Amino acid sequence: MKKITDKGYGYIFAQRIRSMGKKMVGEITSGPFAEIEHAQEKIKYKVIDHINKFRADQKVYELKEKLIITYSLKRAAKDKADRQRLIDKANRLLEDKSKIAASNKRGGKKYLKATSAQSWALDEAAIKKDETFDGYYGIIASETELSTQDILDAYHSLWKIEESFRIMKSTLEVRPIFHWTEKRIKGHFVICFLAFLLERTLELKLKDLEEASPESIREAINSLNFAQVEIDSNRYYIKTKGT
Repeated sequence: MKKITDKGYGYIFAQRIRSMGKKMVGEITSGPFAEIEHAQEKIKYKVIDHINKFRADQKVYELKEKLIITYSLKRAAKDKADRQRLIDKANRLLEDKSKIAASNKRGGKKYLKATSAQSWALDEAAIKKDETFDGYYGIIASETELSTQDILDAYHSLWKIEESFRIMKSTLEVRPIFHWTEKRIKGHFVICFLAFLLERTLELKLKDLEEASPESIREAINSLNFAQVEIDSNRYYIKTKGT
């Protein structure tokens, strides 16, 4: 993160609030909260000026950040439902304790604790601790001058970036690369990136159409064909009807 800011760039990341220390967690989960409209939902939020201290190269560095804590009833319901699924898995493991050792820590085993060498029980303290964070979400930003709305909008556009990688890998088939020299490999990626820019441009121009997905755009372009016919020794090209 320091290397990013040293280069003159900024960052916006998700922040695991439950790992930020007891004092900070207390500040995060206590009021007051303001309210904002975001993604067609009213959410509560608060902004905390945060100093990110860390040690590297035997030196202590500080990064000034803006920590945005949001609270959403919709997210709280999802967190509760996700936790209940793990509790149900934990109870099933307790019914057949032979499966506990082979179970993944991220699964139902998360809410189990060993009471002895051969005995397990539901970890009520861990469940209670996780309940504290229902509905809360943390976003950290180095761009302290940006408004809360701008930071939330930028962060929630992440799906578009992830989708872009998916398009490059699937629709545009960036890989495998059948080139060996650096020059040709770079050329390959430039062509793929130009194709991607054209695809996104077409997507924007067709944004009012529900079916304007990358796949449907590619299919429509591929359906544009010409039929070659000869009449009286003259060659003609007739365009077939597109979708």
